[in-house]
Amino acid sequence: MKEEKVDYQLVPPHGHRHNAVEQAICTFKNHFIAGLCSVDKNFPLHLWDKLIPQAELSLNLLRGSRINPKLSAYTQLNGTFNYNNTPLAPPGTRVLVHDKP
Repeated sequence: MKEEKVDYQLVPPHGHRHNAVEQAICTFKNHFIAGLCSVDKNFPLHLWDKLIPQAELSLNLLRGSRINPKLSAYTQLNGTFNYNNTPLAPPGTRVLVHDKP
C-alpha cells in the first residue's frame, strides 16, 4: 500500500466505535435483518439476496449525508428520489395482482 501511496488508518483493537466502516456494516446488517423479519411467512428465504438493493436504497434514504447533513445519503449520491416513479413497500410484502387480458 505504501508503494501505491494509499492512505489508510489503523484502528486500535476493540475500538469498534471509532471505525466508521464497522459502524456502517453493523447499521446495514441490523437494517437488513429487520427487513428479513418483516417478510411474508411464505416468502422463499433462498431469495434473500434479491432484497439487498431495496435495503440499500431505504437505508440511504434514511441516513444523512456526511458531506451535507441537510441531504440524505441517497440524494447526495444519486439526486432527488422520485417516490411517484418508485413506490416503496416493506420487503417481501405479499401482493395481489389483477392482470387484465
